[in-house]
Amino acid sequence: MSGRGRWAAITAAVILMCAAGCRHEQPATIMVITPTGGLEYWEKFDHAVRTNAAAAGIHIELAAPQSVTDYTEQAQMVENAVAQHVQGIIVSPAHQLVLTSVLQKAVRAHIPVVIVGTPIALSDKDFAAFIGWDEAEAGRLAARRFVALLGGRGEVGVVGVSPTVEGSSLIEKAFADEIARAPRVKLVGVKYGLSDWARGNQAVLDLLSEHPDIKGIFTTDEFSTHAAAYAFEQREKKRPLLIGVSDELNEIAGVRSGRTDALVLSDPHELGTRAIQAMKVALAGGDARSFSTQLPVTIVDAQTIDQSPMVAAVLKNSD
Repeated sequence: MSGRGRWAAITAAVILMCAAGCRHEQPATIMVITPTGGLEYWEKFDHAVRTNAAAAGIHIELAAPQSVTDYTEQAQMVENAVAQHVQGIIVSPAHQLVLTSVLQKAVRAHIPVVIVGTPIALSDKDFAAFIGWDEAEAGRLAARRFVALLGGRGEVGVVGVSPTVEGSSLIEKAFADEIARAPRVKLVGVKYGLSDWARGNQAVLDLLSEHPDIKGIFTTDEFSTHAAAYAFEQREKKRPLLIGVSDELNEIAGVRSGRTDALVLSDPHELGTRAIQAMKVALAGGDARSFSTQLPVTIVDAQTIDQSPMVAAVLKNSD
């Protein structure tokens, strides 16, 4: 080989090595897709994801549909992430079935997927890890508290998100099953607010109108919890008991003031932290299944809220 040929070969090799090194130094890009935006819960989750990802040298891109019932929009976001060849996907599915086909595309593209929040209808081998919160226990805790507060007698109702939203449905079923164990407490109605304040408010008013003797209402998301508290404030006569699922700061304050009788909450910061821990292992080619878990939930009232470690964690991570 001539001198000029050798130098050309060396130069080409150096360029290839530099290109490989530059690619190696670029941080992995992870797409994080939550069920909806505009909620403190998912804002806190996103904050935990960003903080932990930055410490791990991972680049995060965030996406969320406007409503938790926008299943096709969330599926399209997953589809777009696969098309962009991101290195990983963290997703909280709004619907158990709608995302299955697009997530299988991620599997075929060898993109690790960490499922958070709510389970999905995929085989365990099709995702890196599942990190959720115990939605069934949320329903059971609320039902037991109603039974205790009502002295084992009375009518109760539920305002959920949608019968097709898996997380809300899990909560509702566990609540109904637990209420059925108390023979003199009756579940008289289930309405849906579709994660919309105005619809949630109307759902509460409909329950009150259709069941004038109702003694308690259980709300399974932040929108309906806030809507019920507002609807009750407008009533001149004694309001029904209200137990909600929410970690919104306004609803925590409502427990202290007596606007809400009890609140079921989980820790979104812990959910986000664990999601990144699992993804970091998956990106390194490791087995992230050991990170799969269901995080605990708790129920608090005016007497216990200031002693609750979970409330303290939620307030700390809201600063």
